[in-house]
Amino acid sequence: MKKILIPLLPLVALLAMTGCQSNSSSSTADKSSSATETCTSTISLKEAFSSLSNIQNISVTAPDYNLPVVSDFVENGTIAAGYNMNASQVYESATEAFAILNKVPLTYMINGGNNNNVAAFVYTEPNDNGSNDILIAAMSGSKGSVVFMYGTVNDTCKSAIQNAKLEIQGDFLSLEADSLPDVGDFNIILSKAR
Repeated sequence: MKKILIPLLPLVALLAMTGCQSNSSSSTADKSSSATETCTSTISLKEAFSSLSNIQNISVTAPDYNLPVVSDFVENGTIAAGYNMNASQVYESATEAFAILNKVPLTYMINGGNNNNVAAFVYTEPNDNGSNDILIAAMSGSKGSVVFMYGTVNDTCKSAIQNAKLEIQGDFLSLEADSLPDVGDFNIILSKAR
């Protein structure tokens, strides 16, 4: 059987979709403030997950055997996913996902990467309860999957995820945090098998 790779959006396209554009008819000073105003329209991780949950081809809302995330670190985790998508569905969903994720402040990203075949991004932001909201995005073109998870993590778990080793090669991605006693494991594995 011939292997078909479904590329995700290149990182350059991801950065180009930020919407941070200035008005060409303004003066130089106006351009600077206009670009700043446009770029400051950000969304929280909760708002991002809500939007990601409603993009095309996302229908799974409960963990199952397809889930590429082991998330003992995440409390109150909620899932939104699409599996076994064809090339056009992956492209539609990934395009919408990247447009939404670009509204999340880049400073919230604590780990992740993209090689146009697989991508995983982990974002956190402090919440009012003294812990951190977390948003995880994992996408695989060859597997036809787009997965999002939202929940909370404490500072110890956040630090472990932030310091986790990320490995990407071809259609394989691994982001594995050190196991924490009394908490468990956190990893994202994207491969032919998952």
